[in-house]
Amino acid sequence: MAYCGPRGIPLSQFLAWEQADQDAALSWQSYEARRCPGCGAHPDEGTRHFHIDVCPSCVQLEKTRKSEDAQVRGAHVAPAHGPIATCPRCVGEARANRR
Repeated sequence: MAYCGPRGIPLSQFLAWEQADQDAALSWQSYEARRCPGCGAHPDEGTRHFHIDVCPSCVQLEKTRKSEDAQVRGAHVAPAHGPIATCPRCVGEARANRR
């Protein structure tokens, strides 16, 4: 069931497979179970190195989440497309706060 359940395969259907197909599926599952849950590396795949990619959108999201406004209980950070200068909500809030 450990193979069938997560894939939505009825056990009766799995047991109807050819024995070689069942063995292959269980062998693959056993192989995949040896992957590191943290990075996905498998001991048989050899060494790896890693690159750091920085997404400007994620940087801005993290800054926004750490902002004082985002710390208000019940606050949610929602993405908006385009620059601040052309965002109707941002422009409206800036005008309202000037008064």
